Amino acid sequence: MSSIGAPGFPLIGSLAVVALLLLYGASYPGGVSLWVLPVLLVALVLGVIWFGRLVARLLNPVTRPDVRRNLPRWAAPPAIGLLVLALVMAGEPAKSRFALSEQAFERVARSAVAGDADWKTRSGTLGSFDISWAERHGNTVRFALAGGGDVIHAHGLIWSPYGEPPLPEEEEYEPHVEHYYGPWYLWVESF
Repeated sequence: MSSIGAPGFPLIGSLAVVALLLLYGASYPGGVSLWVLPVLLVALVLGVIWFGRLVARLLNPVTRPDVRRNLPRWAAPPAIGLLVLALVMAGEPAKSRFALSEQAFERVARSAVAGDADWKTRSGTLGSFDISWAERHGNTVRFALAGGGDVIHAHGLIWSPYGEPPLPEEEEYEPHVEHYYGPWYLWVESF
């Protein structure tokens, strides 16, 4: 009998860790972190290992029944992959993470628009996000997210309760702005 058995804790556990990293990487509104690329490579390698083991078991008539007996363990890796893909394609990681942090962002935005002197303008943490800076422009507040997204371009969220936000004219680069939901807009600085 072949020594290649059904996927066990090392393979399934590694895939679960990779899945969590991919979900975290996709949890930034407006983009996926560049550090996700090596994690995707690890996911690909683990997928090739799983597929090679499955093919080896299926091609050997002696070990073929093992696949049916251990079907949940053989099905776990592609199920994890499909679940992560579905969640990322639906934008759920970013939506969920921002939903947990929205109240903190809105509190700062309302404070800034009200003219409170103690609202943050420098780096810090809001909810589960690190921000590089926040700036008020009229009745809107723009937040630059630290990390996540495309590290080459500044990116973040704009709170604009009265429709599409006006952007400061002194910008060095023209930001791309799109509606996220409710009073929130995504922005990405482009060259």
